[in-house]
Amino acid sequence: MSSTSETTTTANGSNNNSSQSAHESSTKASTPVPSDDPYAYKKRKLVRRPARANPVKYKVWIAGHVTALVFGSISFIFQIFWLPNYYYINSISYRLSLIGSITALTATFSHKFGLHNLPNIGTLLSHQNFQYLVLAAIWIFTFKSVFKILPYFILALLHIGNMKNISFIVKDTDFLASVIAYDELLLIVYLLLRTLFFRNASGYQLTIFLIFYWLRILYNKETKTLFNSIVERLDGQMSKIKNPKVAHYWYKTKTFVQEKQHADEFQ
Repeated sequence: MSSTSETTTTANGSNNNSSQSAHESSTKASTPVPSDDPYAYKKRKLVRRPARANPVKYKVWIAGHVTALVFGSISFIFQIFWLPNYYYINSISYRLSLIGSITALTATFSHKFGLHNLPNIGTLLSHQNFQYLVLAAIWIFTFKSVFKILPYFILALLHIGNMKNISFIVKDTDFLASVIAYDELLLIVYLLLRTLFFRNASGYQLTIFLIFYWLRILYNKETKTLFNSIVERLDGQMSKIKNPKVAHYWYKTKTFVQEKQHADEFQ
């Protein structure tokens, strides 16, 4: 009888101790600043609650990428095989693919920041998703090109592949990212050629794209790697030129780009 009472007492004591310690720990965690401190409200740290996944935004995000894949595939078939634009199927598919990408990118920004709490324009421009969003809106109203929609198609493929854990897509993520970098370089050449032949306001498109491409050189890993490799190859050719003015301006250009890249790495 006594042993039972001792056990009960011990259990109760341990429970009281554990509850007391739990209460103390919870008190320490919940009230790090004494309540009688008149400046307690100034000493509390506000921690932003992580954004919860919105099922509606998630479905919109998926629908946008699926739309980009489906209609992008249709547009690729028409453009690669030079098929006639029957019933404007190619034109409609091309623009619907871009609209799908815009929808997915908008859902991403809405989830990350909230459409009513967007950061300043400088911060937005440093985000690659925002750059793609602006360019997609421009590409909708300009001439069709495989080079324009290929990055959006690959991005949608990467997102859907990672979500569904498709092995061959996940395994080749770096390769697909490098394809986007080369495609953007080819788009610059293509827009430059169209500008020289005065085709469909290509000069304005080239100027806008070069602005965004410069941001990619500063902030995007794949674009930066590709650009640096091109600069190294050109540097070998430029070193053979004996003209002092050409060598001087090439050195200033190369140094300027390198300084900008290193400065942005430490920001």
